[in-house]
Amino acid sequence: MRLVDRNAQTNRWRQTAALEKVVFSFGAIVLALCSASWIVQMSIIVILLTTMRLGAGIPLRDIGLAASVPVGFILAGTIAQVMTVEFASFVPRVGISAAAFAGAGFIALRSLAGVMGLLFLALTTPLTDLLRLLRRTGLSAELGDIALMMFRFVWLTLDCLEGTRRSQANRLGFVDYRRSLRSSGLLLANLLPRVLSRARRLEAGMAARGYTGELRFVVRERPAHVGRLAASAALFFGLGAAGMVLV
Repeated sequence: MRLVDRNAQTNRWRQTAALEKVVFSFGAIVLALCSASWIVQMSIIVILLTTMRLGAGIPLRDIGLAASVPVGFILAGTIAQVMTVEFASFVPRVGISAAAFAGAGFIALRSLAGVMGLLFLALTTPLTDLLRLLRRTGLSAELGDIALMMFRFVWLTLDCLEGTRRSQANRLGFVDYRRSLRSSGLLLANLLPRVLSRARRLEAGMAARGYTGELRFVVRERPAHVGRLAASAALFFGLGAAGMVLV
């Protein structure tokens, strides 16, 4: 999460309008779901990777780390699709179905293209910009504030967890199995009270700064450009039309 949030806050497209990035991301996802062409799926992945690396300036290492977990799920699901289990005299036999390779490979490629579309949005757009966009489309301020506070609560939990564990490690709390077990138990027992204490301080700080029921942030993004929105729509529409011809 830290990696995703760091890139979302520091990439070169940080000030680009969230609407433009949402249209680009969801255009790629919709095309990946609708297209039946291998070439289109691979083109979507290449376009998104190129855009994130060369356009937004996100390092390939960060993209790979952010994609490692969903790619692992996709790989596990693909392996499960191509493997077959048969029972002969109550003895299981595991084999590989050659006929399932094409279908499983295409599903994996389509899933990867969809994941890359979501990663593009997550790595280039902070949550505050997305919620501001949703508010302009009708999302109530209360729901937006709840989402932001939950997001902040996750960061508070991680911060308390890492700080306490670092303190225990500096006091040799993990030098052997018994101490590691005891330190982990103390960490879990004290985590919730510490997080709630930090949350109460956060609430007091908001009240001291005049919180009136709606969280406000400094707007850093530029207005959406109609030309860029049209270019994104034309790109994926043209790619989808080419995919229909190739199929």
